[in-house]
Amino acid sequence: MKNIFAFSLSLIILFSFVAPSFASIEVSNETSTQQEVDEHAYSFNELEIISNTILTEQEIENLYNEVMSINTLNSGGITAYGPISGGSTITEIAPIYRTYKNTGVNEAKNLIFAYMMKKIPKKLTDSVFANWLFVKLNSWSKISPTYVGSWVSSSYSTAEKKRNYHATVVHYGKSNYTSPKSVQYFQCNYWFGK
Repeated sequence: MKNIFAFSLSLIILFSFVAPSFASIEVSNETSTQQEVDEHAYSFNELEIISNTILTEQEIENLYNEVMSINTLNSGGITAYGPISGGSTITEIAPIYRTYKNTGVNEAKNLIFAYMMKKIPKKLTDSVFANWLFVKLNSWSKISPTYVGSWVSSSYSTAEKKRNYHATVVHYGKSNYTSPKSVQYFQCNYWFGK
């Protein structure tokens, strides 16, 4: 029985090393069907902006103004500022604001911490100070809620002679969605099939 087990194990190891060498060269050179996204990072008035398109200074300023003024527009539309030069911007999908409490992430962290506490020798956990320290360490690593706003806008590009669609995701620092921390701005024409 030991010989059959040893033979099977050696056969599996042999095929795991040999099989990749028989793979077709075409498979390794094949390009992905997914569109690769280039990211360009900008900073304007201490606001981090990430985009998949290269933005001019005017477009960055217009995007900044759009993000800063989005909460003051009661109509839900973005018409005052156009991130893409050459046309006015209209809102395709009105701004949606969400709060993510991260309770699942915090509970997973607590579970990992509880498992780590189990591995601590009992001699250490008999100490009140050590227990207090462990509780402080756990509460220190609490993940705070995340405040996110998102919308889709479009503008006509005279250079490309077509309407471009842009998804904007803004991460805010406060629950009233007034202090943006970062902006992700992506051209998403391929989502709308245009």
